This record gives sequence, C-alpha cells and structure tokens, in this order.
Amino acid sequence: MTENPTFTPREGEPTIHVNIRTVKQDDVISRVMEEHKAEEKQAEATSKDSSTKGEEEELHGKTTYDLSSATTIEYDVVACEDYVEDKGCWVRNMPSEIKAVNPNFVPT
Repeated sequence: MTENPTFTPREGEPTIHVNIRTVKQDDVISRVMEEHKAEEKQAEATSKDSSTKGEEEELHGKTTYDLSSATTIEYDVVACEDYVEDKGCWVRNMPSEIKAVNPNFVPT
C-alpha cells in the first residue's frame, strides 16, 4: 500500500496465493466467425457491383481481429505474521481513478 515500505517482513512471510487466468477464446471466436461471414458477404456484394469483367480482386473485410489469448496474474496476500492493521490505509492509498468514482470504496 506504499511506494516506500517501512519494514521488512521476516523470512517466509507473507503467505500469498497466485491466481493465473487465461481468457477463454471460445465465445470470442464464435462471434468473430459470425462477423467474418457477414463481412465476407458484404465484400462479395461490393465486388460484384464494382468489378469489371474478367478481373478478379482479393476480398478483404474492414475489420482486423486479434485472437490472442489474454493471461492475467493476481497476487493475494492471505496471511502475514508482520501485519499491523492500519485503518483507512486503502482509502488513503487507493488509485485516483477509483477514488474519483467512489471515494469510500474499501475492497473486501
């Protein structure tokens, strides 16, 4: 909660849980395929309207898709023998974008 901590915890402290999550792309891929089919039909219709006889052109939709997966890592402190409660610490140190939306927010 601070850029300049005033103590060093003893060896083996704190205990943390690390949560690694990768966003599943199944829903995204289904949506993208539907959008791709619609854009493909639109590109074909546009091509038929504007092409001259005997010439073929490559069809490209207007949208570019990023199908890479997204992985997030979350570190949760679940125990610490050196913990000293400091009421209001979160509110004093919360990021300004959270404070602007809800100045009394306290995570649970």
